Amino acid sequence: AAWVALAGRSLVPGGLARPELARAIFCQHDSARLAVVRQGHELLLALPLLGARSATNHLSNSGLPLVDAHLGEAALGAFLQSTGGPLILTGIPGEGPFAEALNRASAHNAVIANWHRAALPLRGTYQQWFESNFDRKRRSRYRRNVSELAALPGYAFQSLQPGEDVTPWALAFLGLEAAGWKGQRGTALRRQPGMAQAFVDAAGALHASGLLRFWRMVADQKPVAMVMAIIERGQASFSKIAYDETHARLSPGAMIILEATRSLFEEGGVMLSDSCAIPNHPMLDNIWRDRIA
Repeated sequence: AAWVALAGRSLVPGGLARPELARAIFCQHDSARLAVVRQGHELLLALPLLGARSATNHLSNSGLPLVDAHLGEAALGAFLQSTGGPLILTGIPGEGPFAEALNRASAHNAVIANWHRAALPLRGTYQQWFESNFDRKRRSRYRRNVSELAALPGYAFQSLQPGEDVTPWALAFLGLEAAGWKGQRGTALRRQPGMAQAFVDAAGALHASGLLRFWRMVADQKPVAMVMAIIERGQASFSKIAYDETHARLSPGAMIILEATRSLFEEGGVMLSDSCAIPNHPMLDNIWRDRIA
């Protein structure tokens, strides 16, 4: 509970470093531990660790320490002094309030590697963004793909609704992901010990807190594509995406991202959407043109 409370008042939105997702680390790694800095009953810092490295997992590529918005810099300083040796933080922001606090709190640090990932500041309307972001040829291709998908029997685009049971959505996603290339490579959540249940649990906890957004395209009562995101304090952090590869010709992964983007514009209140993607993502880098360091 203290970890979740810290996430609610952290210096920057936790995104994929939120405890609901980070708990899965302990399902995968018996040697993982949660490093904390406390003040009374409250946490000022929380960071899952594997050895001397911030821990990530198949649900999250973020090794961001959650730190208190007001005392985070002091907590970072106390934590770093207690480590007694080098510490590697992976997948943390290269710019902004956390990076600035880390630089002030650490006596010595070095950037081992850096990259930029796709992001989208939401300004204006979806239609304005769509028209200005893509050339005419690509706009025509995307509209054609949408029309062909919409012509599939029983096609619908759906959003998870408040109060709706998220478990069927999570289970459908697990099945869709396992049926594709991730299943063949053995990286699907169903192929990782404990991760399928961890994903269902995380989706349930995030949905109960009102932080989860889940979108899907369905046809013939089967999912064609699904994607989820966490929304907190005006920022959307995208997490898992999967699609039916039998419809690959129609780019269902790109289409579900476009529909999710439209939903974010329509929802209002979201100022930035972070793809949380790998560097040089072949799809997202060509849809969202802004970058986060």
